[in-house]
Amino acid sequence: CATDKGSNMFGIIAGFVSAGGDLYEDDEGNSSTTLLIMPGMAHFVSTDFGLGGDLLILNSKQGETGLSTLGLGPKMMYFFGGPGSKTYPYSTVALYYVRNTIDYGKYDYTSSGIRFKFGGGASIMLADHLGLLMEASYNLDNLEAEGAKKSQSGNMLIVSVGLAGFTF
Repeated sequence: CATDKGSNMFGIIAGFVSAGGDLYEDDEGNSSTTLLIMPGMAHFVSTDFGLGGDLLILNSKQGETGLSTLGLGPKMMYFFGGPGSKTYPYSTVALYYVRNTIDYGKYDYTSSGIRFKFGGGASIMLADHLGLLMEASYNLDNLEAEGAKKSQSGNMLIVSVGLAGFTF
């Protein structure tokens, strides 16, 4: 079964992000819209429970300003459903180190820090070893600009879809 102990999941998701809060709004209070691509993997250390990691690549543009984010970190996943299931709902928690670079045209602004993610979704099995992933997550960021004495926080609601391959 796809989520048996010893199985592996390799996936990639893409998503649309709407971000707000002090960290992501411009001077006029406009939030940003962003495209996210996130490859990841998990190894099932017990039936339905996987440990792994993600790489996140995020890019957005707000007016003349561009934002690039790169992140990496561990994740935990718990899947529901049993042998023979065609759909495996799951919950996930992750902690990432992220680095943002904002291009204002004349100069760049860089910040780094921690992102905490919690979410849920489902893998709809298209074949024995291939699943269609659908996920929604809430992400809390706490980042500090280079040379700053104070961090800023923000949040992201991410809805994403993708594909996962399972080895078992």
